[in-house]
Amino acid sequence: MDTIPDTMDENTVSPTNGTSDLSRLDPNGDVILRIESQHDNATTSFQVSSKVLRLASPYFVRMFGPCFQEGLKLLQGEFPVIDLNEDDAPSMSIVLNRRVTGCHYRGVCDTNVMTAERLAGLAVQCDKYDCVTALTFWFSVWFKSVGSVRELSPEEFGFLLLAALLINDSGKFTEISERALREVTIAFSSRWEQHEILTILPTSIPGVSHIEVSAIAIRADFQTGAITACITRTLRKFEAELQAKCHPCHNTALSPKYCTSETRIAEYFAILRKVELWPTAKPFGVCSVSDIVFRFTCAKADLKHSCAAGTGCPLLTNLDALSRRVDRIFRDTTGLCLHCIRKDDEWDEYQKCVHT
Repeated sequence: MDTIPDTMDENTVSPTNGTSDLSRLDPNGDVILRIESQHDNATTSFQVSSKVLRLASPYFVRMFGPCFQEGLKLLQGEFPVIDLNEDDAPSMSIVLNRRVTGCHYRGVCDTNVMTAERLAGLAVQCDKYDCVTALTFWFSVWFKSVGSVRELSPEEFGFLLLAALLINDSGKFTEISERALREVTIAFSSRWEQHEILTILPTSIPGVSHIEVSAIAIRADFQTGAITACITRTLRKFEAELQAKCHPCHNTALSPKYCTSETRIAEYFAILRKVELWPTAKPFGVCSVSDIVFRFTCAKADLKHSCAAGTGCPLLTNLDALSRRVDRIFRDTTGLCLHCIRKDDEWDEYQKCVHT
């Protein structure tokens, strides 16, 4: 029963039409898993061991038990061919290689070709066949490989969140969602809608993320608009102090040259225009939080203002205050809690998390 019958070959497991590829993951395997592509009718078959599958997955423990047809065939010494037509052959190939050859200590790491989308597909397969535990190590390797990419697209963030959700990795889920909240734009949800696999994500995730990013943009926009009034108020006090020090003799040596309120405000908006944060508030609606922070950093670095007030000039102090507020918003952004989302699909950012 543990060896392949002499009559079992590629023709035995091939469909009547299309092309077929038989991958003998276990030459002594007693089960064939067959997947037909939805695109070109090509069939990929995997020769595997039912014993190894049972060790890796409770799903196959049940399938190969006496209550199912596949299990009865094994008991009768037959060679069951199981069609998995709804599955993805490349993903199943990776899963079976890690699960089957990995159990025999012959797995080969392919992190160089791992992508966020492929990782999500693997998580879907592992969740379906209840073999996440058997691939815990590999998922940690894959997440590290994909997550190390410096820049991720909104879709890639969605794929990684889905993978973390399906393998129930709360730490990775919080880590990825925190980075996503800082790096994605408000329009990210429309990008997610273009990928059917991302519809598996709980509906609360795009909703909460959208609200969070919108709130950050609104707060930053409000503070940018309010800074003009702040500068003006500071200038009035500053200029009043200067007037009290003026002497009737008009001795220029006693009256250092200070910039005026008009020049300060003009220079303030000029530097914002240079980093594309003015004259409209549009950037706050289309840019990520990280991008807004970067632009303010550039504004501070590019500002070459110099006057007798030195570092006490209202222009410098107020621009620095605004930049620090934006930085604080960035630092205070926290990731989503997987436990809260699993508990209630209608979870929102106003719900207090009690998990550590």
